[in-house]
Amino acid sequence: MSDTAQEKDRRAPGPDKTRQVNDVEYVRREEALAMLGVKKESLYTYVSRGLIKTLPEPGRKTSLYRKADLEKLRTRSSAKKASKPVAHVLRYGEPIIQSWICDIGADGPRYRGHPALDLAREGRSFEYTADLIWNGMPPPRDKPWPPSRHDGLRDFCDGLVADSGGSAVMRSPIRLLSSIGMRFSALEEQGAGSPYNDMHVTGIRLLSAFAGVSGYFGPRPQYRTARANEFIAHRVTSGFGLGSRPDADAIAGLIAAALVLSVDHELSAPTFCARISASTGVDAYACVAAALMAQAGPMQAGGMMDVEDFLQEQLQAPPSAMPMAADAPCFGHPLYDKDPRAELLLRLVGELPGSCATAARLFAFIEQYHRASGKFPNLFAALTVLTMVLGLPKGTAIYLHTLGRTAGWLAHIAEQRLSGGMLRPRARYMGTSPDRFL
Repeated sequence: MSDTAQEKDRRAPGPDKTRQVNDVEYVRREEALAMLGVKKESLYTYVSRGLIKTLPEPGRKTSLYRKADLEKLRTRSSAKKASKPVAHVLRYGEPIIQSWICDIGADGPRYRGHPALDLAREGRSFEYTADLIWNGMPPPRDKPWPPSRHDGLRDFCDGLVADSGGSAVMRSPIRLLSSIGMRFSALEEQGAGSPYNDMHVTGIRLLSAFAGVSGYFGPRPQYRTARANEFIAHRVTSGFGLGSRPDADAIAGLIAAALVLSVDHELSAPTFCARISASTGVDAYACVAAALMAQAGPMQAGGMMDVEDFLQEQLQAPPSAMPMAADAPCFGHPLYDKDPRAELLLRLVGELPGSCATAARLFAFIEQYHRASGKFPNLFAALTVLTMVLGLPKGTAIYLHTLGRTAGWLAHIAEQRLSGGMLRPRARYMGTSPDRFL
């Protein structure tokens, strides 16, 4: 095989080379036809109608087809042919739960009918957005929450970080956050927690505790306690060690926008875990801990570790060494052609005063990569760009997304409790039946 042929073969997607980060996959025509059970002409019709997103296959004169679109079409086709729902509805398929919290459109998520992008553009605080999504109505104005008391929490977190090797645990801070959640759950079991049905009190208490973890990403790692009349975004900015910079207020505004855009995205896997847990009657802190464990997976926020390494490689590599389309984690999203949350956040990062060489290089790479592959960063990648431009350590982007998303989980937990029923989906058995042996 020639060097050119070997290079084309290396670039071609295959079962062992397809990235599962953020659940975005593209398949070749043969697999697309097999998935839908249609002829080529029908497949091309779906593409021309905009029902299936395609990308040019690197090194070939063929196209790749977005797998999530194919599965959605297959779900609809199966629903018409059978009276029972099929399992594919659980993967970017048809809705299976009624909710009044978040809707997803081409312009991004809408929280209780309010576009998340508008909230971020208007400079709304994380507190304002959390109150909106918890209570169903926008609060009268932006105002910080009162400081919450967390007796012994600082020593608890310091001990966990020290025992886990400091920077190692912050590379993936989700387990530290889940330990805090389970500590609060244990206190609630002992009767020392917030009232069971007061989700607002629970939410403020938990998010305030999570905000203190920002201090472990700063130059002198330690738990960052809350101050009076301090917004979460300002507390996080200070915890990161950026509070004394001349542009500290602009950074706090950028972090607030990042948190607001991260609050909810309908029924993601961690959110579903939170709702399933809530339906069993367990306390809200344990529900959040369950969601956090799903959040840590490589197909969720845990995959941001891959994009951190990937973008760092781009900063160190010459511009001519741009990888092919199948190599970029957290670029592309099954629900968007171009993730509007990421688009807005990257624009806000670009508007930050005193833009650095890191920002210029990353934005140049994103533009070049988007032109070549058709893939644009999703929110995970945009958060990673934000933290790299601010010079923050690895793991910070995971932390920011998780802090913001916790507010959404709490809203779903409260809504699920009100439904009064336990979530217990049925499975369709596809194995061998006893009568086949008769």
